[in-house]
Amino acid sequence: MQTATLAKIVRDPRSGEVHVPNEQVAILTVTQNFNRTLFKVRWRTGGDCVIFPEDLNGNSSALAGDGSTGSSQSEPGIVSPDCSDM
Repeated sequence: MQTATLAKIVRDPRSGEVHVPNEQVAILTVTQNFNRTLFKVRWRTGGDCVIFPEDLNGNSSALAGDGSTGSSQSEPGIVSPDCSDM
C-alpha cells in the first residue's frame, strides 16, 4: 500500500477531524471524476476520506508516476499535483 504525507491542513467532512501537514496517510485508491484526480486515503487514526492531489506532498511516492496503489482503480501515469490540466 502506498503512503503519502499531507501538504496542508485537511478537514474530514464526515468526522470533522482536522489533519495537519506532514501527517502520513495510506492511499487506498486513485480515481478520476469529471477529469479530476481524487485520492481515497486512510487516516492513521482510522477512517477514510477522499482528498485532492494538492492536499498531498508532491514528493510522495504515489505521485511519482508509478500509479501502483494496489487497487484495480489506480490511474497509471499520475504525476505531481501541480499539473496545469487539473
